[in-house]
Amino acid sequence: MRKEYILFISILCCFYGRELQGQDNTTPAPQDSTKNFNLTALPVVFYLPETGLGFGGLSIGTFRFKDEPLESRPSSAQLGISYTTKNQLLIFAPYELYWNDEKWRIVGELGFYKYFYNFYGLGINSNEEDFDTYDVTFPRFRFSALKEVFPYISVGVGYELDIFSNLGVTEGGILEASNVIGKEGGGTVSNIGLQAFYDTRDDIFFPTKGFFIQGSVFTAAKFLGSSFSYSKFSLDNRYYQKIKGRHILASNLFVANNGSGTPFFDLNRLGTNRTRGFNDRRYQDNAELSFATEYRFPISGRFGGVVFASTGTVSQSFNDLFKSKYRSAAGLGVRYIINKKDGIPIRIDYGYTAEGGNVYFTIREAF
Repeated sequence: MRKEYILFISILCCFYGRELQGQDNTTPAPQDSTKNFNLTALPVVFYLPETGLGFGGLSIGTFRFKDEPLESRPSSAQLGISYTTKNQLLIFAPYELYWNDEKWRIVGELGFYKYFYNFYGLGINSNEEDFDTYDVTFPRFRFSALKEVFPYISVGVGYELDIFSNLGVTEGGILEASNVIGKEGGGTVSNIGLQAFYDTRDDIFFPTKGFFIQGSVFTAAKFLGSSFSYSKFSLDNRYYQKIKGRHILASNLFVANNGSGTPFFDLNRLGTNRTRGFNDRRYQDNAELSFATEYRFPISGRFGGVVFASTGTVSQSFNDLFKSKYRSAAGLGVRYIINKKDGIPIRIDYGYTAEGGNVYFTIREAF
């Protein structure tokens, strides 16, 4: 279903979101997290054909732990709560914590979702007319702890937990007719693995230069209650280059592969922030290879703009990625900085593909 029908009231609400400062900018900021704290809170109102009217709130707090230098990256935590007139509930709280002069970092998310997702079948040749949806309820827990072992390089462990229940499959739909793993009642995704970062970005919210490369290898942990048995890896490569002033060129190369036994709700897919324009989960399968690039530029004051493009594919196996069809998308967007201190933007993007377009309205850059 298309998402062009988002009400403009949602944009106006966000432009009037309150930026709460925990310090007086006329005096030097102390190195104390209780006083070096910024909170941005804003209401959210939206309308989508699949959700009806939705409303809620979103907040993001940034801070530094005690004795952390002011030039270090700030830690952050978000909290979003939304409810729709179709009885859907989304609660999410992602976080990034840095301390000991960025030598330690913890990244993750707490969440609870009562929602639905699209399903078109598997593979890059799936048909748009086979569009199907399924309802699902799940709590989510994400946790990664990493230690810097060389300058800009951190390694550590990660854990993923989703407990899928109340899976509602449409009678007579393509999902019911398929033989994908997990369609019979959902199940528990409980994966543990290793992660590594190479991060030379100059800012986590508005990077203007540097690399961010994240690699991860996860495997289903039966001893932690996983309902499935599979492994997966991903490599997320991002590069930022300042052209002049606040004119930035950003690019993202993503490659991933899941082994046999992966439940259909944990497959790789096009339709994410990397590939804006496609309907969510429009193309999904075990493996993914995608590339996105965008040009970010200032407009006036807190307003900025973005022009972006992407191409990508999915396939049943990693080797098939290099002989598979590619699907492309392009679009443009507007940015509004809601927190000048840390450069946190609201973004509104319109992405277009051969099958139509989608609007994206959220906080922070796509990558």
